[in-house]
Amino acid sequence: MVEVGQYKRVDNSQIGKLLRGSIDMHIHCGPDIVPRRQDALETALAAREMGLRGIVLKNHSYPTAPIASLVSNLVPDIAIFGGIILDYWFGGLSAQAVEVASKAGAKIVWMPVFCARNSKHLLQRRSGIDIKGDGISILGTEGKLVPEIDEILKVIRDYDMILATGHISAKEIIALVDRAKQLGLTKIVVTHAMSSILSESILKPEERQMLAKEGVMIEHTASEISPAIARADPAEIAAAIKSEGPDNCIMSTDFGQIVNPTVAEGMRLFIGTMIKNGLSEEDITCMIKTNPARLLGLI
Repeated sequence: MVEVGQYKRVDNSQIGKLLRGSIDMHIHCGPDIVPRRQDALETALAAREMGLRGIVLKNHSYPTAPIASLVSNLVPDIAIFGGIILDYWFGGLSAQAVEVASKAGAKIVWMPVFCARNSKHLLQRRSGIDIKGDGISILGTEGKLVPEIDEILKVIRDYDMILATGHISAKEIIALVDRAKQLGLTKIVVTHAMSSILSESILKPEERQMLAKEGVMIEHTASEISPAIARADPAEIAAAIKSEGPDNCIMSTDFGQIVNPTVAEGMRLFIGTMIKNGLSEEDITCMIKTNPARLLGLI
């Protein structure tokens, strides 16, 4: 635990300098199956106004590449990307759905989220959404990856997309990353790396550190420290980033919820909080600018 007296001082200009040119790779926009604070156009306008370089739109009701393309035409001077979540209503573990999304411009593929077996029951209780079925696991009865995963990974590799782990379990993540690396994937993100309110099984610190050393990006989000959502200790998030190495991490917001700030303000909040908990400007620049830009092909 970091004591208050150890907090770094931070000023508005310092946060503003870091915020300008940042990229938020995890933003929820409406309309969606859960209420959202802003739609895609409002989100993009707010992000551009606050100087962000790029955003990735995520939605539980539809793949976001087409709307990202439309909004890009309406809001120039900011890069806007979309993706697809492999939940039941998108076809589940469907390589065909991934390929169609890729041809529409999708840059990121999230493994199951609301429908992940590791997350389904927790999310049903939290959101009140009735999710039919047993939930999706990417492991079969013998503990091996189901055959569909290879086909999905090959599409992700061939279209140079980003593989994100969604809400699957720690065991599933490790098996998925191992196979993805065998198939030559180089852009892999562990989503919600420390969020126990969303997943029944999460990675242990040593597992996150192991994956980071293997070149996997570990995502940390503002939602983890939000008093309206996870309420994690910011000092623990900062300590985790230091142990994994900022070169191996990205900072996103995962905002868009009605109870939270707008996504651009959320990034500003996250930057300031991490500075106060001991991360340097160089650390934060790496996680909100350099690493996301490399993943998205902007550098």
